[in-house]
Amino acid sequence: MSLPRRISAGGLVFKGDAVLLVRYRAIDSDETYLVGPGGGLEDEENIVQAIIRETKEETGVTVRPLRVVAIEDLLSMRHKMIKVWMVCEFIEGEVRKTGDADREGIIAAAWFTRDQLAGEVVFPSLLVERAWEQLRSGTGEVEILPSRKARY
Repeated sequence: MSLPRRISAGGLVFKGDAVLLVRYRAIDSDETYLVGPGGGLEDEENIVQAIIRETKEETGVTVRPLRVVAIEDLLSMRHKMIKVWMVCEFIEGEVRKTGDADREGIIAAAWFTRDQLAGEVVFPSLLVERAWEQLRSGTGEVEILPSRKARY
């Protein structure tokens, strides 16, 4: 059986020494994991528009996507998904709980320093594997992340 295909977009938003992440609870346990804000493209959207919309819906923050840094291949229970990750410029806003985030199962959104990510499950993995300055500056090539099974 072939799963439906989905195109998704995610933002890596840096502000000072922190990155904006949302926290989900795993479906099959009490474990949680952190992810850059993002989600599936709507029919009329491109990648940039989806990142702007999803980040605002999930966190209340306005961003401007700058450049693609990674492409991820995900297999979830419902979709075969390609996710494009872009580094984004923080424009404005305070992180807050939103109704859209509640509906998506997001239990929190916040700015996290690199030290705060120790011991956390973080997606995309390059947030713990690569130097943040390299991600912010755009030096380096677009990374094709290993295929993985998503937890949703």
